[in-house]
Amino acid sequence: MKKMRIIKKILTNVLVALLIVTVFANNIAGQFSGQINSFLNINTSVLIKDPGDGAEYVRYYDSVYSSVSELKAAGLAKTQEVVAEGATLLKNDGILPLLENEVSLFGATAAFPVYGGTGSGAVDTSGAPTFVDSFEEAGLTVVNKPLMDWYVSEEYGRDFSPGKRGINEARWSRITQSSAASTFGKGEVAVFVVGRVGGEASDLAVTNHSDGGTNPLQADVYQNSDYLMLNREELGILEGLKALKDAGDISGIVVLINSANPISSAFLEDDAYGVDAAMWIGSVGQNGIYAVGELLTGEVNPSGSLPNTWWTNNLLNPAMANFGAYTYTNANDYNYASSASKYTSYIVYQEGIYIGYRYTETRYEDTVLGTPNTGDFTYDDVVAYPFGYGLSYTTFGFSDFNVTKNGSGRDTIYSVSVKVTNTGSLPGKKTVQIYAQKPYTDYDIEHQIEKSSVDLVGYGKTSNVLNQGQSEIITVSVPEYYLASYDALGTGAYIINSGKYFLTAAQNSHEAINNILAAKGKTVTDGMTANGNEDMVYSVQYGFDALTYAKSYGTGADVTSLFESADINRYVGGGSNNVTYLSRNNWEGTLKFWQDTDEDGFNDNYERLVMTDIMYADTILDDDDIPLNDNNWPVMGSAATRHKLISLLNLDFDHEMWDELLDQLTYAELSRLTAVGLRMTVSLPSIVKPETLDHNGPSGVTQRYSAGANGYANQTNDPDKDMTGTAYPCNGLIAATMNDQLVQEVGELIGEDAMWAGYAGLYGTGINIHRTPYAGRVFEYFSEDGTLTGLIAAYKTLGIQSKGVYVYNKHLALNDQEFQRQGLGTWVTEQAIREIYLRAFELPIVYADAKNVMTSFNRIGAVWAGASKELLTDWLRGEVGMSGFAVTDMYEGDYMSKPHELLAGNDLPDNYPGSTGTIITGVTDLGFEFAAYGPNGETPNAQIAQAMRESAHRVLYTVLHSRGMDSIDINTEILEITPWWQTTLTASIVTLIILSGLSTTWLIIDMKVKR
Repeated sequence: MKKMRIIKKILTNVLVALLIVTVFANNIAGQFSGQINSFLNINTSVLIKDPGDGAEYVRYYDSVYSSVSELKAAGLAKTQEVVAEGATLLKNDGILPLLENEVSLFGATAAFPVYGGTGSGAVDTSGAPTFVDSFEEAGLTVVNKPLMDWYVSEEYGRDFSPGKRGINEARWSRITQSSAASTFGKGEVAVFVVGRVGGEASDLAVTNHSDGGTNPLQADVYQNSDYLMLNREELGILEGLKALKDAGDISGIVVLINSANPISSAFLEDDAYGVDAAMWIGSVGQNGIYAVGELLTGEVNPSGSLPNTWWTNNLLNPAMANFGAYTYTNANDYNYASSASKYTSYIVYQEGIYIGYRYTETRYEDTVLGTPNTGDFTYDDVVAYPFGYGLSYTTFGFSDFNVTKNGSGRDTIYSVSVKVTNTGSLPGKKTVQIYAQKPYTDYDIEHQIEKSSVDLVGYGKTSNVLNQGQSEIITVSVPEYYLASYDALGTGAYIINSGKYFLTAAQNSHEAINNILAAKGKTVTDGMTANGNEDMVYSVQYGFDALTYAKSYGTGADVTSLFESADINRYVGGGSNNVTYLSRNNWEGTLKFWQDTDEDGFNDNYERLVMTDIMYADTILDDDDIPLNDNNWPVMGSAATRHKLISLLNLDFDHEMWDELLDQLTYAELSRLTAVGLRMTVSLPSIVKPETLDHNGPSGVTQRYSAGANGYANQTNDPDKDMTGTAYPCNGLIAATMNDQLVQEVGELIGEDAMWAGYAGLYGTGINIHRTPYAGRVFEYFSEDGTLTGLIAAYKTLGIQSKGVYVYNKHLALNDQEFQRQGLGTWVTEQAIREIYLRAFELPIVYADAKNVMTSFNRIGAVWAGASKELLTDWLRGEVGMSGFAVTDMYEGDYMSKPHELLAGNDLPDNYPGSTGTIITGVTDLGFEFAAYGPNGETPNAQIAQAMRESAHRVLYTVLHSRGMDSIDINTEILEITPWWQTTLTASIVTLIILSGLSTTWLIIDMKVKR
């Protein structure tokens, strides 16, 4: 009897535990239902057509490819083309292109190439080619292939376990004592590969303090005090190779930098390491590595231009003084119920507009001009390679520079042309970069408007490879708008100051400022690094103009100050806080750098802020922020009309039939549509709107082509449908091509991949800014420059959306680091926000009609970016004119709020809140709940219902004009079905409830009988 009682107890406990696990699994599965159905290739709805219809399938966007294999081949070829045009030659003492065909490979990354980043942009590297494959394909002989096997057998290579810092390079002494030592050092050229990897959710280490307690000044053999500097093992390999070169055992040293993140590069010019040539190849994507061998042999001539400044030491970047996440000094005085770091962490962009070349070239010019308070600054000690820099195996000359001004008002365009001639002996391509200089005046100083010495305002690239003596005229259109500056403290709009403006054609940012300095009469005798070419400079005199660009460039709406609350100095709740932003009016008095004042491994030179009562209140999204119900309820569930969504295909967004369609939707439908958005939009059978799927991939579509039932791979039952889409090289390398046509072609192929895989939307492209090289997602983003980012993103967006796939450019806005990104309070001047960080989002909308955005985890000042009406309604829709919808980054209910996001103009949460999704509810850490349950609900709020209707309008309009409507025509109806796995889970829960109840009852009866 006792034994039987024990069995009953065990059985009861097991059944109850299984019930709990199953309920939890059902909850989690509900959140990811769209992805589960996609993975299992399950349709959640059946399309029913009128028997008399006769149409089998409707496609609104056609593919130019006939099969998956054909598409995949095109994608792989395009990755090679991107690397071929984006790879940037940094240094060449004449050793490249290689004249001999024997090379030896060194470095852990030579054995384990960097194809992409980690997190949402991760790349499937199974079966990807290696450096050995690339070199041999190009006709090179790798003499020390056994060393690559040795790296694998000895378990070297990137390792992110504690204490390894991700480099895990071999010592030179181990290499020379290895079994492969006899295979190299016979006169070949040595190729040393340096690799770094970044990814989502963490930034790259600046110090090694986070290794678990080891003294940061006593790094062990595998550690590196700065992940973007070469560590002792890597420098030791270069020293060993130089010794071999000095002894005549190898003929030269070539360094390949296989990293999206720029590394500190002083070592490349240090005689101690003997580097003869260096090339940045970024992260190479799925197949791009094949181009590397062709670049080394000269079969392809490198033509990339750096999208970032490369520093001799990355810590010389003034943005580093305030990189990371810091805590308000008095944060403990305020009571946050949970997740305090999501409310109390902050960052200050103290450098203002002076990131990258905007700092280096401006301080350089002020040094040459002898401007007071510039301080000591030696350009070559700070900059290894300037923004836009890139060498070639041939030489080019620029001539016939010409500028004409066309149009008037906000339509004014400068047409800049220059003749490019190949003056060398080898064929090649060349980029022309156009830079502008705006005058820095007393008005600017008074109103704290900062001006950099040069701003990139356009670029163009030769369309063909030019042979010796051949020429091509490049013409670049530069909107006058790019000459305007944002005047936050004066007019609150964009202005053009009185003074002389310059335009110049150059090969990089440093050559641009040297050209302008030459036009000002300066030479090397004044401290210039090289004489400029004043023939490449155009100047124009302007009078003060505060009217033309008081209307927005995108829509013509009034421009007003929207982001004063992001500037701690202008924020009404700023209290005693005050930040002295970096200013060229006083470099010495305002400049800060990363500084460890007490040798603890941490930066101590950051801006210290205190939290105020107003700031505390603004960080919390509670019912105080919800407007009182005005009882102005929208029409819901109207039976007056019966429109199908497809009926509105050819109607404008504001057509009256949209109101009739929206009137049809019930509260439950509005709520469900705007509450469920985890990489999907839900189906609404009443208006025949299908469920659509989105892909999360800044590197391209990296899921199987069979992912979505609505994809062409499944529609045609393609034999290769289980192949994955193409993973493209890092976005920085794409930007480095400065080839708009190529970028658009990449976009078109990504759109094709989405079509074939069944996606209607793409979570990408990533267009945040490379504020520092240490941000984890540098590989997802394009550049340190907002204009280059915006223009490249515009062409990529054009390509993707041409295939009926809407693009969520992300992350809006100021999500320029990963550490403590959730809730991070970002404080920055409105000028910097508009001219750099939002410019990247503005241009794809203005030039490419980019439909969607993903909002960011961080705060704009004290308020979560996803609940900023100023950002999402006033700027995004009002000034810029985005017509589509916004989705949050992965929804976190502990500091985000659905009612607040809806009221601000954020349309979908990137989550699935429950099995029904029929109630819009936001829960804060203080326990407040809000709902728009409807006219008869407990807490009715008509404004939230109106916001749901507006969001539904944007979602429906975007989906209607996408490939998500494939298979839907006027004769189609939708019947929803429950997937088998949901039925199974529900049945399991019911069964376990019954069995648990019976078992518990049986046990209780047995225990009573015993008594």
